[in-house]
Amino acid sequence: MSLRERFHSENTLVCLLQGLRGKSTVVELRNESSVTGTIDSVDAYMNIYMTGVELVDPRGSVSNFADFFVQGKNVRFVQIPDDVNITDTIKQQIWGWQDRRVRKERKPKLQKQK
Repeated sequence: MSLRERFHSENTLVCLLQGLRGKSTVVELRNESSVTGTIDSVDAYMNIYMTGVELVDPRGSVSNFADFFVQGKNVRFVQIPDDVNITDTIKQQIWGWQDRRVRKERKPKLQKQK
Protein backbone atom coordinates (compact mmCIF):
# COMPACT_ATOMS: atom_id res chain seq x y z
CA MET A 1 0.00 0.00 0.00
CA SER A 2 1.42 3.38 -0.99
CA LEU A 3 1.71 6.23 1.51
CA ARG A 4 -1.18 8.02 -0.18
CA GLU A 5 -3.41 4.95 0.05
CA ARG A 6 -2.49 4.40 3.69
CA PHE A 7 -3.27 8.06 4.45
CA HIS A 8 -6.73 7.71 2.87
CA SER A 9 -7.39 4.47 4.73
CA GLU A 10 -6.31 5.83 8.10
CA ASN A 11 -8.17 9.14 7.80
CA THR A 12 -11.51 8.09 6.31
CA LEU A 13 -14.12 5.47 7.06
CA VAL A 14 -12.61 3.24 4.38
CA CYS A 15 -10.86 1.54 7.30
CA LEU A 16 -14.29 0.33 8.47
CA LEU A 17 -14.96 -1.27 5.08
CA GLN A 18 -11.49 -2.83 5.11
CA GLY A 19 -12.36 -4.34 8.49
CA LEU A 20 -15.36 -6.10 6.91
CA ARG A 21 -13.09 -8.47 4.97
CA GLY A 22 -14.66 -11.92 5.00
CA LYS A 23 -18.10 -10.62 6.02
CA SER A 24 -21.24 -10.95 3.91
CA THR A 25 -22.91 -7.61 3.23
CA VAL A 26 -24.97 -5.55 0.79
CA VAL A 27 -23.46 -2.75 -1.29
CA GLU A 28 -26.00 -0.39 -2.82
CA LEU A 29 -24.88 1.29 -6.03
CA ARG A 30 -25.60 4.73 -7.44
CA ASN A 31 -27.56 3.24 -10.36
CA GLU A 32 -30.13 1.72 -7.94
CA SER A 33 -28.58 -1.78 -8.19
CA SER A 34 -27.51 -3.76 -5.14
CA VAL A 35 -24.73 -6.29 -4.73
CA THR A 36 -24.87 -8.93 -2.00
CA GLY A 37 -21.79 -11.02 -1.28
CA THR A 38 -18.65 -11.52 0.77
CA ILE A 39 -16.10 -8.73 0.85
CA ASP A 40 -12.74 -10.04 -0.31
CA SER A 41 -10.82 -6.76 -0.12
CA VAL A 42 -11.24 -2.99 -0.14
CA ASP A 43 -8.58 -0.54 -1.26
CA ALA A 44 -8.04 3.03 -0.07
CA TYR A 45 -10.28 4.41 -2.81
CA MET A 46 -13.25 2.28 -1.69
CA ASN A 47 -12.95 -0.09 -4.63
CA ILE A 48 -14.53 -3.30 -3.35
CA TYR A 49 -13.68 -6.82 -4.48
CA MET A 50 -16.39 -9.35 -3.60
CA THR A 51 -16.98 -13.09 -3.99
CA GLY A 52 -20.16 -15.16 -4.18
CA VAL A 53 -22.15 -12.18 -5.44
CA GLU A 54 -25.80 -11.73 -6.27
CA LEU A 55 -26.47 -8.56 -8.30
CA VAL A 56 -30.00 -7.15 -8.40
CA ASP A 57 -30.38 -4.51 -11.12
CA PRO A 58 -32.88 -1.61 -10.98
CA ARG A 59 -35.53 -3.69 -12.83
CA GLY A 60 -35.25 -6.51 -10.27
CA SER A 61 -33.33 -8.96 -12.47
CA VAL A 62 -30.94 -11.16 -10.51
CA SER A 63 -27.48 -12.24 -11.74
CA ASN A 64 -24.92 -14.36 -9.88
CA PHE A 65 -21.15 -13.94 -10.11
CA ALA A 66 -18.27 -15.83 -8.52
CA ASP A 67 -16.16 -12.63 -8.36
CA PHE A 68 -17.28 -9.02 -8.60
CA PHE A 69 -15.58 -5.61 -8.58
CA VAL A 70 -17.33 -2.42 -7.48
CA GLN A 71 -15.59 0.82 -8.35
CA GLY A 72 -15.58 3.17 -5.37
CA LYS A 73 -17.22 6.04 -7.21
CA ASN A 74 -20.29 3.84 -7.85
CA VAL A 75 -20.95 3.02 -4.17
CA ARG A 76 -23.96 4.71 -2.61
CA PHE A 77 -24.20 2.75 0.68
CA VAL A 78 -22.59 -0.23 2.33
CA GLN A 79 -24.82 -2.00 4.83
CA ILE A 80 -22.78 -2.87 7.90
CA PRO A 81 -23.78 -6.32 9.28
CA ASP A 82 -25.51 -6.26 12.69
CA ASP A 83 -22.83 -8.45 14.28
CA VAL A 84 -20.07 -5.90 13.52
CA ASN A 85 -19.06 -3.49 16.29
CA ILE A 86 -18.16 -0.41 14.26
CA THR A 87 -15.91 1.19 16.87
CA ASP A 88 -13.95 -2.00 17.57
CA THR A 89 -13.53 -2.71 13.85
CA ILE A 90 -12.08 0.75 13.18
CA LYS A 91 -9.74 0.49 16.20
CA GLN A 92 -8.49 -2.95 15.11
CA GLN A 93 -7.75 -1.68 11.61
CA ILE A 94 -5.86 1.38 12.82
CA TRP A 95 -3.96 -0.53 15.53
CA GLY A 96 -3.01 -3.14 12.94
CA TRP A 97 -1.45 -0.48 10.70
CA GLN A 98 0.31 1.17 13.63
CA ASP A 99 1.63 -2.21 14.81
CA ARG A 100 3.02 -3.00 11.34
CA ARG A 101 4.59 0.46 11.18
CA VAL A 102 6.26 0.00 14.59
CA ARG A 103 7.57 -3.45 13.62
CA LYS A 104 8.94 -2.03 10.39
CA GLU A 105 10.70 0.80 12.25
CA ARG A 106 12.21 -1.62 14.78
CA LYS A 107 13.53 -3.93 12.08
CA PRO A 108 17.33 -3.76 12.23
CA LYS A 109 19.00 -2.42 9.12
CA LEU A 110 21.71 -4.58 7.60
CA GLN A 111 25.13 -2.99 7.36
CA LYS A 112 27.13 -3.39 4.19
CA GLN A 113 30.36 -5.23 4.75
CA LYS A 114 33.56 -3.64 3.46
